[in-house]
Amino acid sequence: MNYSVSLLSTINPLFFAALALVGLLLGKAIYTYKAYHDLRGKAIREIVLGSLVLIFIIAAFIVLPVLAGITVNENNLSLRLPSGLTYETIPKEDILSATVINLDEHPEYAIKSKVVGAEIRHYREGIFNLENGIEATAFYDDNTVLLVQTTNRTLLLGPDHFADFVKNFGDQLISVEP
Repeated sequence: MNYSVSLLSTINPLFFAALALVGLLLGKAIYTYKAYHDLRGKAIREIVLGSLVLIFIIAAFIVLPVLAGITVNENNLSLRLPSGLTYETIPKEDILSATVINLDEHPEYAIKSKVVGAEIRHYREGIFNLENGIEATAFYDDNTVLLVQTTNRTLLLGPDHFADFVKNFGDQLISVEP
């Protein structure tokens, strides 16, 4: 079963502010290109740069969250976290424990700093250092997550349809402690 985080939960005011700013700069560059023939070279550079920034914004806020996800089946857990540079499959045998926790009640598992990944509002995807000093792979958009301990890493997972995810995880891989 595939699980992801809704695109609507990752879009925030920063996305719209950046989009408006790039739109304004591109509009100015296009106006300069049309109105001032002697400044066309500068306008072309601004259009190219603005287009590249627009592509980056769309990739960071829309494409990466759509590509990210978790697949649970009876033999393994697969993670696809493009901005966290994580594409791996964890065999069932490597999963040691799974517990549902609320990050507000367990501040030792809160994010301290980002190693590599994306943070947009409550959305976290990638590899992060936790308050307790552990490096963990995270993919969640809420304060309630499934804390999974494996032989070589800690996972904080909280995709959409969390209750179904936890049930499926418990049925397919290892029983989940409440």
